[in-house]
Amino acid sequence: MYGFFYLYRRNGMLNDGTMIDRIVKKYIESLDLLPEGARVVVALSGGADSVALMDILHRLDYYCIGAHVNFHLRGEESDRDAAFSHQFCMDLGVPFYKIDLYAAEYAEQEGISVEMAARDLRYNWFEQLRKEQGAVAVAVAHHRDDSVETVLLNLIRGTGIRGLTGIKPRNGNVVRPLLCCGREDVLEYIEQRGLTFVTDRSNLLNEYRRNKIRLEVLPLLESIQPSVRESIARTMDHLGETEILYEQAIDEAKSRLCKDSKGGSSEFLLKISLSALELEKAPQSVLYELLSEYGFGRSDVQSVWKNRWGTSGRVYFSHTHRLIFDRDCILVSELPAQETTEYPLDETQTSISEPVKLKCKFVKPGKDYKISISKSMAFIDADKLLFPLTIRHPKKGDNFIPFGMHGRKLISDYCIDRKMNAIEKEELWLLCSGKDIVWVIGERIDNRFRVDEMTKRVYHLIVDPS
Repeated sequence: MYGFFYLYRRNGMLNDGTMIDRIVKKYIESLDLLPEGARVVVALSGGADSVALMDILHRLDYYCIGAHVNFHLRGEESDRDAAFSHQFCMDLGVPFYKIDLYAAEYAEQEGISVEMAARDLRYNWFEQLRKEQGAVAVAVAHHRDDSVETVLLNLIRGTGIRGLTGIKPRNGNVVRPLLCCGREDVLEYIEQRGLTFVTDRSNLLNEYRRNKIRLEVLPLLESIQPSVRESIARTMDHLGETEILYEQAIDEAKSRLCKDSKGGSSEFLLKISLSALELEKAPQSVLYELLSEYGFGRSDVQSVWKNRWGTSGRVYFSHTHRLIFDRDCILVSELPAQETTEYPLDETQTSISEPVKLKCKFVKPGKDYKISISKSMAFIDADKLLFPLTIRHPKKGDNFIPFGMHGRKLISDYCIDRKMNAIEKEELWLLCSGKDIVWVIGERIDNRFRVDEMTKRVYHLIVDPS
C-alpha cells in the first residue's frame, strides 16, 4: 500500500512535483480507487493536504468538485478557510460547494464529542453532495503520516489486528489517494508547485491526543529511529496481508457457528452455539469478531465469555443491538422499538391483520361443536367479554389465570415456565377485555373466560398463519 512512494524516493527519482503526480496515479490505478477522468468530490479544508490533493487530482484530469464545511468553531479563522477554499477552486476553474454546519450543537444534542459530531456531519454532507453531483467517490486527503498516527492512537487505546493496519484506501464511497505519500512529501509538492494554503492553529496545539502524537511522540521516536514512519508503514502493510488471512479464518468460523439465524417463530440476526464456539482454536477472538459488528466492545465480549454458562435469559446491550443467552445459544437482535399501541377488536369484525392476523366468529355450542386444544385457537365464553376488546403487548405486572388452573400467574413467570427467550417474550400479544387478559395469543386463554356448560355463545378466534 505504502511502498510506491518510497521506492522512487530511495532511487532519487523524485525531482519535481510531477513525479508525485505519477506515484499517486499509479497508486489510484493499482487499487482501482477512481476510474480515469471520473467525477469526484474533493473534501477541501484549505489546509496543505487537501490543497495538494485537489491540485494533484485536477492535474490528473479528474473532474473535481470542491466541498468545504464551515463548522464555525474557530471564529474568523473558520470564515478565512472557507473564503480561501472558494478562491482556490475559482483559480483552478473547478466547481465549489460550501455548507455551514454546527458541530457543537449537534454534539450536545446527540451526547457525543464535538470531533465525532463534526465527522458525522461532514461525511453525511459529502455523501449527499456526491449523489447530487453524480460523482463516483469522495476523495479525502489522509496521507501516510495520518495513518501512522492512527495506529499509534489505537495502540494506546488497545486494539486488535484491524487497528494496526492503518487507514484504509477505500471505505465505501470515500477514497484516500494520498496514503502513498507522507506529510513531508505533501509539503514538498506544495513548495514545488508554488501553492499556498491556510493553517488550522488547533493542529499546532498539543491539547489533543493526535496532536500530542504528531508533535511530541513521533519526533521522540524519530530521535531513536529516524525512519520510524516508514518502518511503521511497512508494518501496516505486513499486517494488512495478515488481516486478509485473519478475515478468511473468521469467515470460516462464521460458517461453522452461524448456520441458523432463525428459530421457531422468532427471528434474530445471529445465533451462536456456545458448545460449538468452545471448539474453536481462539474462541474469544471469534466471539469478538462476531459481536463487534453489532456494536459490542471488547469489555462486553469479555463479560459475555466469562458468564457464558450462567443463567439463561441474561441480556447484554450495545447502542444498537441486544444479546440474549438462551440455554446453549447466544442470540443477537436489534433493539426493539417500544410498542405501546393498543389495537381495538370490535364484535362486528370477522378478521384483523394488525398487529396479528386473526379470524373471529360467534358460534353456538352444541353436541356437534367440538373445542380444539390447538394453541392457535381460542374458544371463549362471549357473554363474559366486554367489547371492544384490545390487543396489546405485555406490561410489567400483567397476570392471568392460565386455563386449567385456579391461581394467578405473572405473564413473565408463564414465559419462564414456557422457556421463552427475551425475543419471544417481546413478540407476545395479549387479547384483553377491559383490564383482564383473555388470551395470551397463540398460547393459552384465561380460565375465567373458558367455555363451560352455561355458555350460550362461543367467541372463536383463530391465528391466521397466512
